[in-house]
Amino acid sequence: MKSVKVLLSSITAILLLSASSAYALSLGQLETMSPSQKKQAQQYFRSHSLGFSSIFKRYHPGPYWILKNKSAFHLTPEQIQREGQLKDEMAMHTIEDDRALQRAYDKYEKDAATAHPTLATIKKDIIRVGKAETRLGWEMVPYHLQGYALLNPAQKVTYTQLAAKTWAQDHRTPNK
Repeated sequence: MKSVKVLLSSITAILLLSASSAYALSLGQLETMSPSQKKQAQQYFRSHSLGFSSIFKRYHPGPYWILKNKSAFHLTPEQIQREGQLKDEMAMHTIEDDRALQRAYDKYEKDAATAHPTLATIKKDIIRVGKAETRLGWEMVPYHLQGYALLNPAQKVTYTQLAAKTWAQDHRTPNK
């Protein structure tokens, strides 16, 4: 379970990095993470967010990505401000969900380690873990859709084209 806690702390740092440098700097966690730890944390998040990164985010990259590509979208100052708010809210809620998942796993491990765990207790623990993981997989969806909704029709065309291009670039198979 200690490795899960280390990974969850790393995930929090990764989410902070991708969502807001202000949060990351306030925690100072990123400075101590090796590239290997960051990669491991990202892999853990992807494996515990019900395919969010590979399924939903592929088509709806979200406010962080929109802001990263703001020049391609020709965002207005109001759009930049609102996308920034969405990005920050998303990060905070995702971190809360990450912590809830950690607590659910902690309780499950504690109850499973007892000499005579009851079926009812273990069932509740597993359901709690499942709900927490589902929440983690769901948390970013509304923010990604709201970020898209802030765009005008021309920006939405750019979004669709750029999202497809980004996905293709990030997931191309090296020539063998």
